[in-house]
Amino acid sequence: MVFDSPVYIDPNNLLVQANQELSEKDIDRLKKWGIEDVETSGHLVKEPEKAVSDFDSKEEPTPVSASFSAEALRLHSEYEQFRKNRNQFRTRLAEYGKTLEQNWKLLNEKKQFDNQAVLKVSQALVDDLFAVPLIIVGARPSYVSSNPIIAHAVHAACYGIHLGKALNFSRPRLQEVCLSVLLMDSGMTRLPMDIYSTKSELEDHEKNAIRTHPLIGYKMLLNDARVKASLAVVALQHQESFNGKGYPQGLSGGQIDVMARMARIVDTYTAMLESRPYREAKLPYDAMKNLLSLGTEQYDPKLLRSFLGCLGMYPLGSLIELSTGQIGLVVGANADKPLRPVVRLMRDEKKNPYAGLSFLDLMEHTHIYIVRAISEEDARVDLEQEM
Repeated sequence: MVFDSPVYIDPNNLLVQANQELSEKDIDRLKKWGIEDVETSGHLVKEPEKAVSDFDSKEEPTPVSASFSAEALRLHSEYEQFRKNRNQFRTRLAEYGKTLEQNWKLLNEKKQFDNQAVLKVSQALVDDLFAVPLIIVGARPSYVSSNPIIAHAVHAACYGIHLGKALNFSRPRLQEVCLSVLLMDSGMTRLPMDIYSTKSELEDHEKNAIRTHPLIGYKMLLNDARVKASLAVVALQHQESFNGKGYPQGLSGGQIDVMARMARIVDTYTAMLESRPYREAKLPYDAMKNLLSLGTEQYDPKLLRSFLGCLGMYPLGSLIELSTGQIGLVVGANADKPLRPVVRLMRDEKKNPYAGLSFLDLMEHTHIYIVRAISEEDARVDLEQEM
């Protein structure tokens, strides 16, 4: 079909321009992503008007409208799914944190550790990230627990699953990744909690105490929790560096278990996103940039490339300012082009909010680029309310 006015998926999202063919392929894609109705004020015409020559001035695609590539269509559907499930996911994260905290307490009191309860948490978290892939955008440590160790463990596990999915791990393997990351900092629960409340950089004796946590956690998991050695080894090795300068054993490269190498990446990235009494949380872009600057010194380069590919240089959940002056939320990563994500537009050029969902795929709009990552405060966007 061809109409003499533009066709829209909703008032903010353009599907095709006036006199542009709405093909069967377009309709099949709409059906695939659950979009059953489109809107136009135009009339049906039999033939499209003659196409504009490549030598004539082309009309630039307006950045207010979405680029409805297959990826953008998928994200439109997934984003709606994310918004419907976000509050339920937040409630479940708190439940997962409570289960983890209860079992760490049992460990420290030398009581029976409930392996099955923690295993169920890892299974449920994997299921959550498969059922609603974009839920990773809304995973924040503040939803999990007031205990910073618990919040960190659950948050890092979400990124561990996300990385494992990018590596095409099976579900059982992803559950192992999740469980190992949830338990990797078990040894930290034996350290004084005032380490987390100090308002200055840690003293040398405090840093030395922290360096004992991998071995403490490994022994706890093996001897008291009866976790299998292939999972407990992640607690032992997650602070080892790819170049051999980590601790406690100074292992390097392939000597380090692959899940521990994954844990090293997601542990460090997650920690940078979290605030500490002596420093503010970093923006996701700055956290990713710090990871990449260390490169092969600390992290497995192949795993780091996969992590960059599945999150992007401006990681999922980042607020960014575009060259058009618009503000957007990164909701899709392009593995081959990490600087060109899919963005949900939040503010127009005049910094006014959009009335509905509007997406922009920077792979389609190559004349638009990201100027900078931006905080919620500077963007004047309240993600809690507007996401």
